[in-house]
Amino acid sequence: MTTPTRGESRMDFLPSGPHLPRSTTGREPQYLIVTLLGDYWFGRREKIPSSALVDLLAEFDVTESSARQAMRRLTNRRMLEQSKSGRTTYYGIPEQMTESTAARRSRVLRFGLEFTDWDGQWTIVSFSIPEKARDVRRLLRNGLRDLKFGLLNDAIWVSPHHRTEQALALLEQLDVADASVMRGEILPRPGRDLSFVDVFDLRELEADYRDFIARHEPMIEAVVAGRIAPSEALVLRTEVMSEWLQFRQVDPSLPAELLPEDWPRRRAREVAYRIYDELGTTAEGRFRQIIGNVDRDLAQLASHHTSRDA
Repeated sequence: MTTPTRGESRMDFLPSGPHLPRSTTGREPQYLIVTLLGDYWFGRREKIPSSALVDLLAEFDVTESSARQAMRRLTNRRMLEQSKSGRTTYYGIPEQMTESTAARRSRVLRFGLEFTDWDGQWTIVSFSIPEKARDVRRLLRNGLRDLKFGLLNDAIWVSPHHRTEQALALLEQLDVADASVMRGEILPRPGRDLSFVDVFDLRELEADYRDFIARHEPMIEAVVAGRIAPSEALVLRTEVMSEWLQFRQVDPSLPAELLPEDWPRRRAREVAYRIYDELGTTAEGRFRQIIGNVDRDLAQLASHHTSRDA
């Protein structure tokens, strides 16, 4: 991506709660632990020896000290749970987190599919904030952008998604009294062409999608031909999907009728998931091999997701 501060590039197979550190390369240790467990250990209550997690992260050039520090931090934030047997420390996904992740995982895997059931209604937010409260205005604008609203004009923000509850909660949080949240149509006016490319600032997003395609589509031939080594498959699969999911942080997911022709999101999704799906078995094999070097029986419990799980 051309703008590394756009958002967190986490797999999001774990539920909302404590936020992971930003990772634009897919190699931040806390992010990697959550991603690898979410992708190959999803739904499992068994815990993995810390030494095996250290070896897994070493595939991504993470040092042992950084890996162990990441485990401690995730445990402190209740995103991992820890147990001990003798001198061996084990880590796993807390049960309360596992129970709430299936729907969220499905939403993540569905990202990039066409928005085909739009009813033509918009969520509309309008507000008036005096200059002396410009910090509140800035926070409100940033919050609406995070909710994927676009600036229609002046202080009127719109989203084709039903986000009234989120918008009302944001206004309440910021104590903005002079504001309204509505659902309605935006009617065309003769001779006035309203470009949603401008409303949602899609030009940079389109360029990033096309850059993603240009860099990753040439890999598909080698992936399909089985020319990717297992250790490379584990890393490549994780990093390509990490980069793809960064788009989820910024794409407003507009209905097809509001997008330019030949909008590249669908093709970018096809590239991402062709690599992700094709490398699944090989990457899982490498995951099993690394866990198996420490505990062969435990390694047999690993599995992987594909786009068909959406």
